[in-house]
Amino acid sequence: MTNEVKNVPELRFPGFKDEWEEKPLKNIVNVRSGKDYKHLNKGQYPVYGTGGYMISVDEYLYDGDAIGIGRKGTINKPYLLKGPFWTVDTLFYCVPKKYNTYFILSLFKNINWKIYDESTGVPSLSKVTINKILRKVPANEEQQKIGDFFSKLDRQIELEEQKLEKLKEQKKGYMQHIFSQNLRFKDGKGNDYPNWKNYKIENLLKERNERSGEGQMLSVTINNGIIKFDELDRKDNSSKDKSNYKVVRKGDIAYNSMRMWQGASGKSDYDGIVSPAYTVIYPTQNTSPTFIEYKFKTHRMIHEFKINSQGLTSDTWNLKYKQLKNISMDMPILEEQEKIGKFFKKIDQLINKQKEKIEILQENKQGFLQKMFV
Repeated sequence: MTNEVKNVPELRFPGFKDEWEEKPLKNIVNVRSGKDYKHLNKGQYPVYGTGGYMISVDEYLYDGDAIGIGRKGTINKPYLLKGPFWTVDTLFYCVPKKYNTYFILSLFKNINWKIYDESTGVPSLSKVTINKILRKVPANEEQQKIGDFFSKLDRQIELEEQKLEKLKEQKKGYMQHIFSQNLRFKDGKGNDYPNWKNYKIENLLKERNERSGEGQMLSVTINNGIIKFDELDRKDNSSKDKSNYKVVRKGDIAYNSMRMWQGASGKSDYDGIVSPAYTVIYPTQNTSPTFIEYKFKTHRMIHEFKINSQGLTSDTWNLKYKQLKNISMDMPILEEQEKIGKFFKKIDQLINKQKEKIEILQENKQGFLQKMFV
């Protein structure tokens, strides 16, 4: 139920009715400056910067917990600094004055720091600006409740992120062992499949050169393979005339010719069209597109794509089908290809579910931040 009183949040813990008191941040935290660490020797204490954890040193600036906020650069992402620590000179560390640290961290995350940017160039904040910001705060007991709540929520998100990283590491390990043939699948009778054979890509994948201006636009990404262009947070700068765009059929492999050496390829789950800068290939009868999708992401294949790309510098490297088709790779029979492809698809499904779980938790946290603060 929404509170009609102005100085209380929309959502509160039971038993709290007092209005929150407005105070400048100078009465809530001590804003302290970081220092240059380059003269220090490496040691046990972490150095924090606007990009997060950096290195360790043998001295510390502060031995308790505090909140880090960028002085220059990334000013809109406050985070917890676990003491003892050293902070660089582009980062403020804010020490709460008899306030719950996690409450203050959540308070900081609920501030739109961008509106306090003092520069027309690199974003920047000053102590004077931070100290003048007015925020409403409750009594200590309610602070503690709110701080404990967000501490537990952050811990839950952290644990789920650790699970996600573990899944990614497991996938990485399986990629190494399966494609190096250290780990093999068995057939339905428990027998070994035949040895993998070496083929030129031209015997496995043919180039598709159909052109059309009709169909949904697709894009090839490094991390997510082929996705619909309208799912990207990107402005469409392509010309209205798309008659020269390349046709992609469901099950085709498409790749960015200038980014193949970085892993910009994927199997399409859609019919559509892609930029003429892309290359589109389709599998022959005994080739699984799902297997190829993962095979093309292995370190060995990406190295092959890199050394076979044409161009003087990495900005101009280009791998057309003319070069791609002469690259050789080891392949199992179709049945084992399909088992390998299904295996990695299941792992990716688990990874995506874990990502969605984390996104939901982060969205819920953002909702609580909005409702539990004035």
